Amino acid sequence: MSEKEKKKKETKPKKTTAKKTAAKKKETQVKKGSLVYVDYVGRIKENNEIFDLTVEEVAKKEGIYNERARYEPMLVAVGHNWLLESIEEELVGMKVGESKHIEVPPEKAAGPRDPSKVKLFPKTKILKMGIRPLKGERVKIGNDEGVITLVTGRKVRVDFNSRLAGKTLVFDVTIKGIVSDTKEKIMAIVKRRIPGIPEEMFSVSKSKGIVTIEMPELTRYIEGVQYAEIGVSSDILKIMDDVNEVRLVVVYKRKDDTPTTTTE
Repeated sequence: MSEKEKKKKETKPKKTTAKKTAAKKKETQVKKGSLVYVDYVGRIKENNEIFDLTVEEVAKKEGIYNERARYEPMLVAVGHNWLLESIEEELVGMKVGESKHIEVPPEKAAGPRDPSKVKLFPKTKILKMGIRPLKGERVKIGNDEGVITLVTGRKVRVDFNSRLAGKTLVFDVTIKGIVSDTKEKIMAIVKRRIPGIPEEMFSVSKSKGIVTIEMPELTRYIEGVQYAEIGVSSDILKIMDDVNEVRLVVVYKRKDDTPTTTTE
C-alpha cells in the first residue's frame, strides 16, 4: 500500500462517530410527533375575552389571576390532539422561541351552536332542584351543564351549549422548548399526569423496548392515581414508537424506627 493510500485511509471519518453525534443533536424545529412545551393565550375573537391561558403575567395584567391555577407551559404531543388539531397543525415548522397568532373558526373549535340545546323549564321545577333562577347562573341538570339565559314569571331558559360554541377562537402561542432526550420525554409525561411531586422522587429508564418508572410511595396517597398511571402508560405507548411495554413500580423503603438515645 502506497503512502498516499495510507493517509487517505487514516483521515477517512468513522461512520459510527457521525451517527453518535447525530443522535445527540437536539431538535430545534417542531415536526409531527414532536413533544413540545407551549405557552398560549386563548381568546374569543368576538369580544376579546380570555377563556384559557398558561401565562401568569397575562393573567395578572388582565385581572383574571387565580391562585389555585397552575401557570406553566403546556406539554403537547404534536399530532395527538392534546390541543385543538388545527393549532397543532400550525405548530409544525415552528422553532423554539418563535410565536404565532392562530385563528380557529367555530367548525374547528367548539362547533356551531345547537338550538335544540336551549331548553325551557318551569320555575317551580328549578326551585325544587335547589337552583337559584338568576340570569347568568351556571347550573347542572341531570348530566348536562348550562347557563340560565332568561328568567320570566313562570319559566327559566337554560342554554346547554358550550360557551365557546359558534365562536371563533384566537390563540397566541409560543414554543418554549422541544423535548428530545428519551428520559426527559418519559419524565415530562409523568409530570403531566402526576403533577406536584418533585421530579427527583421518580426514577425512569428504558431498555429493549421496555420503560420502567419507579414511583415514590407518596403517589399512593393521591386520589385517582390509578387513572393517572393508566394515562402515563397510554401516553408513552402512543408517543414513543420504540416502546412496547411500560412498567410502573411503586418503591417502598424500610423506615428506620430505631429510637434515638440522648446523654445528659
